[in-house]
Amino acid sequence: MKAIFYRELRAYFQTPVGYIFIGMFLAVSGYFFAVSNLLTKSPDLGQVLSNMMMMFLFLIPILTMRLLSEEKNSRTDQLLLTSPVSVRSIVLGKFAAAATIYLLTLGITLLYLLVLRICGAPSYAKIFCNYLGFVLIGFAFISVGLFISSLTQNQSSAAMATFAALLLLYAVEWSRGMVHSPFLLAIIDCLSITKWYSEFELGVLSVPAIIYYISFTAVLLLCTMHTVDKRRWS
Repeated sequence: MKAIFYRELRAYFQTPVGYIFIGMFLAVSGYFFAVSNLLTKSPDLGQVLSNMMMMFLFLIPILTMRLLSEEKNSRTDQLLLTSPVSVRSIVLGKFAAAATIYLLTLGITLLYLLVLRICGAPSYAKIFCNYLGFVLIGFAFISVGLFISSLTQNQSSAAMATFAALLLLYAVEWSRGMVHSPFLLAIIDCLSITKWYSEFELGVLSVPAIIYYISFTAVLLLCTMHTVDKRRWS
């Protein structure tokens, strides 16, 4: 797993992908920070992270599109799948590399806290909840992108399909008012990935939300492992 992790991590900085993701993330978050905090002198950082949620639809596909699809396209997946490395190590190593880039980028935004002290007295407990929720939903979105990347050998197709899937997960909550069936409402609750973030946004450390995001990520990673393992034996 370590070899896969370091290989993928290096690949992010040997290609434009890592720099594009980090640059776009920081540029957009910096804009939202300036508008939501600096201009209004508000110490609440939650609005910046909330606004960044929509940008996930564009940023996560960039981060995950090449993880497994590139292996198929270049035929290096055959070498990888026949090497003495388990499917679990392959999938988790690639997920860990993407998650590390995401965490490093998100960690840079902690510098905003130094500026917030000029605007007022920020609630660090609430900011902690905001960041925890943002990390968890980011991992969930990355698992979606990784799974879709395992289904195709074209990076562009993987990026567009990931965008469509994340858009669907983002928008499914909007259909709640049009549904009256308890069964369908339960399905919407399972798929409405952004709904669970609202509690973190309010500064509430929600255990059910934490369990939901961990479970969602784990299920998608298991689906990815199954897809990769099926290709190994095909």
